[in-house]
Amino acid sequence: MPDVMTDKFMLKYGRSGNCGDDVAEALAMAVTDGTSGRFNEMKYRQVADDNMVAIDKWGHLNNGQRRMLLGNVLRGKIRRGGTVKINGGVFQE
Repeated sequence: MPDVMTDKFMLKYGRSGNCGDDVAEALAMAVTDGTSGRFNEMKYRQVADDNMVAIDKWGHLNNGQRRMLLGNVLRGKIRRGGTVKINGGVFQE
């Protein structure tokens, strides 16, 4: 299978496809199925529900975009002094 990621993207983000901060890493692990390694819709929705984030408006996007947007919203919540829960972990400023 050919590599569809640009060299610039690969240098910045690598194969993980995220910025590598604690939220991104925890979110990637939380929404990934442990057996298949694929995006798990139910786990994604659970993280969003746990943090009271409305995600239905992103339904037309691909899974990577949806995970990225959820991560961005969660980081914003942390920056504003809120608490974020991902897979048993608690993140706050």
